[in-house]
Amino acid sequence: MKLSESLYPILPQAMVTLDRLRPKGWINWPTPFGGMPPQDIAGVYPHYQAVSLAHRIRSRQLQAAAFEVTPATLDAYAVDQVICDRDVLHRWARSSRGAIFASPHYGPFLGGALLFASLGTMKNPSHVFYDPSQSVPDNGRFDVFFKRFEGRLNILHNQANDLIKAGRALRSKQCISIMFDVVQRAIDCVYVPFFERLYPAMGGTAYLSLLTKAPIIPAYTVPDVWRKVRVIFGEPILPENYTSSDRDQNVFAMTCALFRDLERQLTQAPWHWIYWGNVSHTTQFSDDMVCSEGAMEEEIRRRVSATPTLMKVAPVLEALARTL
Repeated sequence: MKLSESLYPILPQAMVTLDRLRPKGWINWPTPFGGMPPQDIAGVYPHYQAVSLAHRIRSRQLQAAAFEVTPATLDAYAVDQVICDRDVLHRWARSSRGAIFASPHYGPFLGGALLFASLGTMKNPSHVFYDPSQSVPDNGRFDVFFKRFEGRLNILHNQANDLIKAGRALRSKQCISIMFDVVQRAIDCVYVPFFERLYPAMGGTAYLSLLTKAPIIPAYTVPDVWRKVRVIFGEPILPENYTSSDRDQNVFAMTCALFRDLERQLTQAPWHWIYWGNVSHTTQFSDDMVCSEGAMEEEIRRRVSATPTLMKVAPVLEALARTL
């Protein structure tokens, strides 16, 4: 579905109006790509599915347009088709240290990647960092696409050799764009508070930041009303603010900060994120559960009792619950 110039800017409101006026049962909106948010989040927006579909249609068009960009049109695309606070962008991209732009799978994210690509030069290239196609087969098309800009933009995959290259690039004051919201193996995760739940998150972004002293700049890409891509920058996460002698604790605290910023953005505009379905499978969490040693012990007992299969997977939990 290709939108006309007149329909594109009003599509979300038109969808809401249609949803409000439709006879009951007349339209069954499709489940949003990636799933619905939990009810306590989606319930705040009575026309969530209609609005989500409108933004999805617009994002698809912007993604398709981004795939048409070539090395010859890259700079013009970044200037004409991507809206952002250029002062903030250049403050970090041209600073005396490297920068990690942390971008989730949110909206027409390819436009944001091309913005960061446009910052690269043959002498100081930019970098994109994501899972290899062996782990995520669909990423093969991004490999093919990003190779167009080789020299100004380097592809780094989430594997040992490229992690070393990423560290070198950041120490050389270069920029890396990382899609931080993908989880391949739960065993490699830390669990962070997220919408009053415990959410699995990879700590690699924080680890790279601590290793290289490069700041983390959250970046969110949304479809702008005038058929352009808008990149919104979140609150910078500075590694020098995390000074515990325990590096793992610093990684955890920085990852919590990154997901707090994502939660803030999703509270304002939840429709663009594709991983809501994962949130629905996470467990409830509140500070009351860990406010004291007694509260933590009671919560461990409750969770072990409520999930007998855990004891089969990890028998030590049964012994722990008995001890507590």
